[in-house]
Amino acid sequence: MNTQTIENAHTSGVYAKRDLIIVRGEGATLYDDQGNAYIDCVGGQGTANLGHAHPKVVAAISEQAGKIISCPEMFYNDTRAKLLEKLTSLAPQGMERAFLSNSGTEAVEAAFKFARYSTKRTEIIATMRGFHGRSMGALSATWSKKYRTPFEPLIPGIKHVPYNKLERLDAAIDENTAAVILEAVQGEGGVYPGDAEYLLGAQELCKERGALLIMDEIQTGFGRTGKMFAINHYDL
Repeated sequence: MNTQTIENAHTSGVYAKRDLIIVRGEGATLYDDQGNAYIDCVGGQGTANLGHAHPKVVAAISEQAGKIISCPEMFYNDTRAKLLEKLTSLAPQGMERAFLSNSGTEAVEAAFKFARYSTKRTEIIATMRGFHGRSMGALSATWSKKYRTPFEPLIPGIKHVPYNKLERLDAAIDENTAAVILEAVQGEGGVYPGDAEYLLGAQELCKERGALLIMDEIQTGFGRTGKMFAINHYDL
């Protein structure tokens, strides 16, 4: 059987397929099984922002695979220590810890749990047009009905307010609010940048009322907006 037949028979079916068999990539170029070249405008859905098969990335992965594949956090590890040190050095001042995860939706789920645990509150405020992932908690904060409807009822305690409307956010945050989750630039929602007044105002409201501000940088982080993180444009 060929590649398409096998995938059609055994894949989950979550994603609609394009009629292409991609077999390799180099930089920003992808190649199909017929040798045709394409400019990669998808970038691994945001994960391949260094391109494909970068020699330094290939060498680093190969070197680490030759040492140890995985080391759980119940043990110390030299490579993880270097990664944590580097990540926290790049983060805004005061962010001295990192939770390592496998995906954006997993990071959002962890952020919700950290927020509820640390504030002893339960409510999360998200925004209309926002996208934060497809696992149950992250999906509950995602706005689009095409993602939400098949899996309802979703997680309670999450409500949505209009994006870039500080007065609506002001009215929504109360003594039950554990966190507000925002994107500096709404990606899936249509590429809508947040106004500086709105994002800085959201930060101040959260500080005043004891809620956490979660900035979802899954699509904008690590140089994609010209600075290391999109929040660096606003000095958040």
